[in-house]
Amino acid sequence: MSDKKTNKDKVERKLSKEDLERLEILQKSEEVKGEQLLINLDSEIVVENQAEQLLGQKIDDPVQKFQLYYHGLSKLLKDSLPKGKAYEDVRRIVYDEKNILINRGAKKDEKGIRGSDGRMAYIEDLEEAIKIVAEWTSRKGTPAELFMAFWDKNEELGYGHQD
Repeated sequence: MSDKKTNKDKVERKLSKEDLERLEILQKSEEVKGEQLLINLDSEIVVENQAEQLLGQKIDDPVQKFQLYYHGLSKLLKDSLPKGKAYEDVRRIVYDEKNILINRGAKKDEKGIRGSDGRMAYIEDLEEAIKIVAEWTSRKGTPAELFMAFWDKNEELGYGHQD
């Protein structure tokens, strides 16, 4: 069985000169192992470990997303849009356009599945949607005006709209 494995590992390939150059570049990159040579302000060459730099950074903040989504965006919309069964379609239309914005253009498919979760949206997208709703509420706008504000932003970003 080990013979098969070694035979399997040894695969003959016909490589072009360009392929060999690429392999050489890739092999050299293995020597670096996450470090990068930089020149600092004093013109000194410095070796910087990129992985160590990332360790201290906050890449994502689930608590902030939760606050923005539920206590910011959803609460503003729930408090400001018309309530009751008679206005269910109005709310759905506005929510669909809002969800396209915070999901960076993801629309529902024919089964009604978006394939993206607004609760996991990028913080800057949630903040942009909150800004739109806040401006709309301060003007005491209509649901149609809010829909058009989301529509315009989606147009500006090239996201399109829900069918």
